[in-house]
Amino acid sequence: MKGNDHFREHLGVKVLEVKDGYAKLSLEITKEHTNSLGAAHGGVIFALGDCAFAEASNSGDNVAVAIQVSINFLKPAFEGDVLTAEAVRVSDGRTLGLYHITISKQDKKIAFFSGLAFKT
Repeated sequence: MKGNDHFREHLGVKVLEVKDGYAKLSLEITKEHTNSLGAAHGGVIFALGDCAFAEASNSGDNVAVAIQVSINFLKPAFEGDVLTAEAVRVSDGRTLGLYHITISKQDKKIAFFSGLAFKT
């Protein structure tokens, strides 16, 4: 992806792999990522999925912006868990690309994120 993603860096998200239409990122959940119940805040999990979506849809010379995203939360994550977000392009048209992002901890799926990108 072009430039620095300061928000991603602030969260502590690490980019593990990026190639055309694919990205794999990770985040270790810290106390600062948790809500009042002690679980990872849904916004943090969403942000991890969104970062993976951004990397996959903007790989190489691609420039894309999100036009629709959604998330389904399946299981909680807690302090010390290492989350992995894996983004895969499932459809690639002239102006639109659809991406599915699976967010997991220790090989257990905790959320599904879906993103539709407009290619500029």
